[in-house]
Amino acid sequence: MRPFLIAVSLALCASAFAADYRLDPGASVRNGTLTVEPTVQGPPGADVRYEIRTLREGQGGSSNSSQSGSAHLGSDGAAKLASTSVSVGPRDRYAIQVKLLEGGRVVAEETVRYPD
Repeated sequence: MRPFLIAVSLALCASAFAADYRLDPGASVRNGTLTVEPTVQGPPGADVRYEIRTLREGQGGSSNSSQSGSAHLGSDGAAKLASTSVSVGPRDRYAIQVKLLEGGRVVAEETVRYPD
């Protein structure tokens, strides 16, 4: 019983910790261009890594791009991550996935799909 309680406690702590971060994928489409400009809000001074993955499928084929890096959250707890742009057509399908990691552990993740 004790190992179970320890596991539950650790899971609750991990959930509470992850809730300290808010991630906005910052995805928008304008004039045939999908722009991804993610931002994060979290504990001031935190150092994080991020992964951005953009997938597009359409009549002209498909594309898959990945980008990763690190960011330092300022005294206000905010940071802008890398930005990327992809040409899209009106009938294209695309997905944007942004992951935020601290110490190798995923603390926030957001995915945007179009169409839903």
